Amino acid sequence: MIFFLLALNQGIDLADLYNNATTLLVQFQTEQESAFARLVSLGQDSVYADTTIAFLVSNFDTKIARERHRMKDIFKEIGESAIANIVENIEYRGSDEEARSLKQTLWVLGEIGSEKIIEPVARFIDDKDWQIRSSAYTALGKSKSRNAHSFILKGLRDPVDIVRKSAYYALSQIAASNDLVLLLDGLDDHFYGVRYAAMQGLLNLGPEISADLIIQVGKHDVRDYYILKVLCQLEIPEQDLFALAESVRPETRLLIYEMCKDKAVLNRFTENENNIFLRNYLLERMKESQ
Repeated sequence: MIFFLLALNQGIDLADLYNNATTLLVQFQTEQESAFARLVSLGQDSVYADTTIAFLVSNFDTKIARERHRMKDIFKEIGESAIANIVENIEYRGSDEEARSLKQTLWVLGEIGSEKIIEPVARFIDDKDWQIRSSAYTALGKSKSRNAHSFILKGLRDPVDIVRKSAYYALSQIAASNDLVLLLDGLDDHFYGVRYAAMQGLLNLGPEISADLIIQVGKHDVRDYYILKVLCQLEIPEQDLFALAESVRPETRLLIYEMCKDKAVLNRFTENENNIFLRNYLLERMKESQ
């Protein structure tokens, strides 16, 4: 209260700044940018930060999406210094069953990032509301910290598809080589969102996992497609690609050919292919590329 009165005495109208910063009216673009910058500055100020952040957090329950997005942007600019004040309000879910305030809190903390968000965010990975669980896992991934790993693992088996996708997204952001088996398991999930998140995790591990991926090809039909997509994006050496094509079934070779874009490589595949159907497919691909 004292800080709020101090702000008033200094001629700082937080409500007016908030309204200007969140407006959509084009004619007030200059005022919007100025108000946005002013709120960021106040949120970082040693005197006014507590009051400014408390005011912004009090608006987390807003039903207006535009305001929620602008507050997210403001807090990203304020940065880590805002985390402690935001967390003070983390137990407040909101004025109704939509839990808008808590969802906004988790979103904002994730956008700020940092190890500091792990403990408060992890409290909600077992929440009864699947949307809250999903938001919590997404935020943990955005912490970019391996210290979130043990919490993230819990979400990989969540019964709700979207929550599993968020957990696999989180794992993809902090993945290390010892997560390879978990990411490969994600490629078998019935939900495409999980499969693509797991694939991104494999991509984030980089070319050093290529050899481990190559030996997996041919074992699982569903996995093969995604593993091959990863290998193509990792740009494995040509000799490894040719050796792989020679060692797998025609169905798997077709996947390799479909993903191949290099004309010279396609030509060599054509020369080596004995399956009539696949050879004709390659010849058609060669014609299309001329």
